Amino acid sequence: MINSYLKTAFRSITRKKTFTILNIAGLSAGIAAALIIFLVISYERSFDTYHTNTNRIYRVTTDVMNRSNGEVIEQLSTVNWELPEKIKTDFSGVEKAGLISFQGGAQMYVPAPGTTDEKRFKQNGIFYTSPGFYSIFDYSWLAGNADGLSAPNTAVISEKVARAYFGDIHAAIGRTIQMWSFRVPLQVTGVFKDLPANTDLPVQVGVSYSTLKKLVPEDFTAGAQWDAVPGGYGQCFVLLKKPDNAAAITAGLPAFAKRYYKPHNTRLPQLKLQPLTAMHLDKRYPNFTNATLSTRELWALTLIGIFLLIVACINFINLATALSVNRAKEIGVRKVLGSNRLQLFSQFLSETGVITLLSIAVAIVITIVALPYAGNLIDRQLPLSLLATPRVWAAILACGIVVTLLSGFYPGMIVSGFNPVTALKSKISIKSTGGVSLRRGLVVFQFVVAQLLVIGTLVVLKQMDYVRHQSMGFNKDAVVMINLPSDSTLKLKYNYLKASLAALPGVTNVSFCADAPTTYWIFMQNFHFDTNPEGQPFKIGAKAADADFYKTFDIKLKAGRLPYPSDTLHEITVNETTVKKLGLSSPENILGKTITIDHKSYPVVGVVNDFNSKSLHEAIVPMFIGSQAAAYEYVAVRMDPGKVSATLKSVQQTFTGIYPTYLYDLFFLDERIRDFYAADVITSKLFQLFAGIAIFISCLGLYGLVSFMVTNRTREVGIRKVLGASVNNILFLFSKEFMLLIGIAFVIAAPLGYFFMQGWLSGFYYHTAIGVGVFAAAIILSLMMAWITVGYKALKAALSNPVKNLREN
Repeated sequence: MINSYLKTAFRSITRKKTFTILNIAGLSAGIAAALIIFLVISYERSFDTYHTNTNRIYRVTTDVMNRSNGEVIEQLSTVNWELPEKIKTDFSGVEKAGLISFQGGAQMYVPAPGTTDEKRFKQNGIFYTSPGFYSIFDYSWLAGNADGLSAPNTAVISEKVARAYFGDIHAAIGRTIQMWSFRVPLQVTGVFKDLPANTDLPVQVGVSYSTLKKLVPEDFTAGAQWDAVPGGYGQCFVLLKKPDNAAAITAGLPAFAKRYYKPHNTRLPQLKLQPLTAMHLDKRYPNFTNATLSTRELWALTLIGIFLLIVACINFINLATALSVNRAKEIGVRKVLGSNRLQLFSQFLSETGVITLLSIAVAIVITIVALPYAGNLIDRQLPLSLLATPRVWAAILACGIVVTLLSGFYPGMIVSGFNPVTALKSKISIKSTGGVSLRRGLVVFQFVVAQLLVIGTLVVLKQMDYVRHQSMGFNKDAVVMINLPSDSTLKLKYNYLKASLAALPGVTNVSFCADAPTTYWIFMQNFHFDTNPEGQPFKIGAKAADADFYKTFDIKLKAGRLPYPSDTLHEITVNETTVKKLGLSSPENILGKTITIDHKSYPVVGVVNDFNSKSLHEAIVPMFIGSQAAAYEYVAVRMDPGKVSATLKSVQQTFTGIYPTYLYDLFFLDERIRDFYAADVITSKLFQLFAGIAIFISCLGLYGLVSFMVTNRTREVGIRKVLGASVNNILFLFSKEFMLLIGIAFVIAAPLGYFFMQGWLSGFYYHTAIGVGVFAAAIILSLMMAWITVGYKALKAALSNPVKNLREN
């Protein structure tokens, strides 16, 4: 019987090739989109799940609370450097504890043994790590191990780094590499297998933590960091003896914090355990990778995938129920010959199953072809091996079953329920199949989904445009940031470098600074204001920069004067937010007052305009700027926008001429700012992609329905034209209902789109208004796409020869 069902199914779907192709195209597009979304979500949730003890690994995070009202002031992933040993000692449920601190990038030198030759590299992925860190996570050692990291001036490196530096992994062991221009020596004690891309701990070079203590011993005095709330020089990871120990440890953390952290007037630290599996998607606590999608965004993707599948199924339902009229005689004959309703229902469901199976096959091919492009689109490495997991094939099987039932159940019930006498007399019509209101409702649902995605896309694009053009309080254009050597001997040439760069044609300003006005991370400090002995309830950010910083970045002075040129910190400027947070009525009121940090007081000589020191996701923080030559890491060069290319060549020649042994390493400030919004760009691209797919599927359905209507109303069109109907009348005849349904869909989609996208915009402290234009554009685009889809077939019918139509029908 099953064989008979399949044969009949294949005959049936081959008879109606156009509609079969439309069904397969719609279903395969929906399934492929859902499958790609599933793979993206699976990949995002796979970060650091490859470790053997994933369910026992936690990160210790810090919430800084306002002591008076319990409000969360800061959420940090850093802890006191002594905390790992203390937590291991105080909690019996903790088996191991390790510390990791982000260094980022640095210039590395690899001396050749017995010669003066050396290789130079710009190395990223440098971390300070304790030996215990590597025993918590799964590191596969190809040569040596991490045991040597208990000593200073040691490091472990990845396989990729070992091959780049030494050509062979075994040749790396025992060799010395040098970090920074002042050549911190690091002996390689181990080489580990390259880590997979789905990790938030992308260690390339792991320098011993004791090296950091040796470099800045004043920051590692026992007990010193317990004074700050919070203090921190790294992230702490713990391996629990049992997963169940997490609850008991969490309950004991308040007493632990009270025992070690010294009381503070306004702030209270609250320690928490964060599961390793939650780290990647939790944007509250920073990790070591950028452009992560949040849990909320993954849920949004999940809903989009489900809706796209439903939209594809709706196409099938509408086309199948419409086409059922043409199968009326077939059903009547089958019933007369003894087929019961269950058999007819099973027959139709088998036809749906065959189409679904073909659609899944096409969808898998589409996914295989599109996955690398989808990965590039969202800046992820999405390997084809993702498709080979049992979980994915289980999802594909479940998808096939659900799609078959969703698409086939209702049309199967309609077809199997035909009265055989009525069917044989050819009295079955579209209206007599019933469910006209349901089919209209399904079309409305399709366009609600499509218009929601269109509205979302337009809002995201509008916000991205706002981000690109919104003033950040400084001029970011045509500015390059060049990394400076930190060796004391090379620092002696700083002033010569600055004068040489400033003299170049096309260079308008030059400044030394610790970093650009806007950066990924701001050093926030506790402080006292003027003569008040009580510390302030908020922290202030610090930026080290010379006197030309303001002119180079076009930061305006609001009151007072700019600091005089100096190599040491004697006087400072503050931003407008500092003035407001201190409760002062005007910028002039802070002039002459002092900011005291670490028992050193600095007079405020000027107030500058507010500028965004981080992305537009975050509010402007209190900030002071002062000269401190020891902290300078970059030379900022502003160029004439019309001469950037030629000027850059001169800048490079000048820099490498002064520092021939130091790698020329730079970035454009506007490119860094663009990187702040990498995750938002991913969101924008996903919205555009899936909005396009939703419109495509919906239009396929419209095309199929209109094609069927034209075929079944050819005689009516001929009669209307003979009676004087114009082309516009015929076009209106076929399009009026669809235009009405799209209008109803818009009425539903508009408020929903406003609600959801207003929630997304709330993730930006500074954002655009949604505006009426977004909704106008959404409805115009939807109507235009519908007109294009419906209009072609309707116009063809309207222009057809009525005499020919009446003869053929």
